[in-house]
Amino acid sequence: MAKTQNKEERQRLITEFVLEHGSVKIDELLQLVSVSPMTLYRDLHDLEAGRTIDRFRGEVTAVATTLSETSMRYRMEHDLSEKAALAQALHPRISRGMSVLLDDSSTAYSMISSLVDVPGLTVITNSWRIMQLAIENPKWELITIGGQYDRHLEANFGPAAIDMLGRIRADVGIVSAAAVIDGVVYHPYENVAEYKDAMRGAARTSYLAATTTKFQRSALYRVSDTADYDAVLVEHDLAAETVSELEDRGATVLQARA
Repeated sequence: MAKTQNKEERQRLITEFVLEHGSVKIDELLQLVSVSPMTLYRDLHDLEAGRTIDRFRGEVTAVATTLSETSMRYRMEHDLSEKAALAQALHPRISRGMSVLLDDSSTAYSMISSLVDVPGLTVITNSWRIMQLAIENPKWELITIGGQYDRHLEANFGPAAIDMLGRIRADVGIVSAAAVIDGVVYHPYENVAEYKDAMRGAARTSYLAATTTKFQRSALYRVSDTADYDAVLVEHDLAAETVSELEDRGATVLQARA
């Protein structure tokens, strides 16, 4: 029986277990964590409210599927070293005075947060987490992309957001991938896929950032081809075969250092 020190660690353990197995029984989770049934049900209520899991007739199912994405809160706590590696690969391409357009992803957050010491950046984003980061940095300017607020993703989307993207031209655009299948980028939500695709036209140079796990996922809605970006940022351990496939499609692949 695994023991956790606090509520956050316990909920992370539950979430990872559910995501790994897809669907589990309540009894399995009781064996996983050393808490009372009442405490477990409170944890599951919190995770369900954050749209990380669903409960139905004694089973707990992961929300992350081809048609759904895990919450921003959950993604902010995972694959931190992998996202940091992609951020390091981007560093030489960002300099003082640039305007940087970022999507709502935890990967984009990791990238821009690693650049807090670069002065004079103009940060353009629909992500409320990135907005807050920029607000707290006196060295940066901030342009917010408006639209309908999505509580699950903590970002703005919809026609207003798309319209604003059509009226700006940033120096650099950073787009993340929820899934990459056969060299094509996909996302579980149609409105997010549309937004991410529109981002490429709103930046002079666009980068796709994808951790290795994104090449193992699937999602329903097409965003764009990997070859549509100026470069694709990937981890150092991405399979050589996958890298070759991307390059054969015409993509420029930039691998992070080990």
